[in-house]
Amino acid sequence: MKIAYLCNKEHYLKKMSRVRFHSMEAIEKISTFYWGGPNWKNWNNHQTVDENLKVNNFVPDLIVGYKPLEIKGFAGSKFIKCIRYNEMHDKEWTTKEINASSADIVACHHKNDWEEWKERSFNKKINFINIPHCAEKTVFKDYGLEKIHDVLLVGALNINFYPLRQKMVEVLMEMKGDYKAGIFHHPGYDLTDASTDKYAIEFAKAINSTKICLTCSGSGKWRFGKYAEIPACRSAIAADIPDDGQVHFNQFVIKINLEDSVKTITNKLKEYLEDEEKLKKTTDRGWLLSRKYTQEFYAAIFIEKITKILNER
Repeated sequence: MKIAYLCNKEHYLKKMSRVRFHSMEAIEKISTFYWGGPNWKNWNNHQTVDENLKVNNFVPDLIVGYKPLEIKGFAGSKFIKCIRYNEMHDKEWTTKEINASSADIVACHHKNDWEEWKERSFNKKINFINIPHCAEKTVFKDYGLEKIHDVLLVGALNINFYPLRQKMVEVLMEMKGDYKAGIFHHPGYDLTDASTDKYAIEFAKAINSTKICLTCSGSGKWRFGKYAEIPACRSAIAADIPDDGQVHFNQFVIKINLEDSVKTITNKLKEYLEDEEKLKKTTDRGWLLSRKYTQEFYAAIFIEKITKILNER
């Protein structure tokens, strides 16, 4: 399959979250691939998508766009167009972008988003597909680091989207003094040298050096990438169970819910920290069961689903 991935190079260089680019790099390995878009050296910002592809002698089966409304001529391209979403909670903007970009295929990384959006009406027929977030195995792995943190809360702390994490902050305050408990603060979304994976590796190593990492599925009960990344780094994960993958996550996640009291959560974490064998079994089970959710797995599913759609057109 021939795929053109189009985005402004500034986003590629500066976006702290690398999951969207890691997945495309995995897809690149099993397809004929072209990177382009505004500010790439092989791209004329004044020309349309189709004009640029013609100049570069690349005829794709599919073009995948990140922030497609920033790319001249994306909507008018004669090629099959795909856009992908990590989250789709801004319904007004997402609807506008899907319609204005004239997307043919929309990849949703959360199953509950896919279930909702595939039933919506748009300006044209759209194929919606779902592939869960996966972890980049060269970054999120067992570095063999000493477990210097007992408990670490990871992720942004916006109370509107992550109410459970606010309660987890209270839990950490309860545990401080008796345990090494803290917060890995979000470094920001746009960083100058993000494309080096520097920040992703720092994050992965912080996870790997922690016995139990706290996170949550947010207000939408989403299957965030952290549900794959934390166990991949061989740390136990304490969180609520997202809507997608409940059978999978119930096998190893230390379950915490918003309805639980601070005392209940604190006691549960202490229970695991005081029982080394129980914690090790939980950690190892998560690591083993999550190993398949790599970007190579994502790439294979993406190609399989896209091929099926293209064959049916």
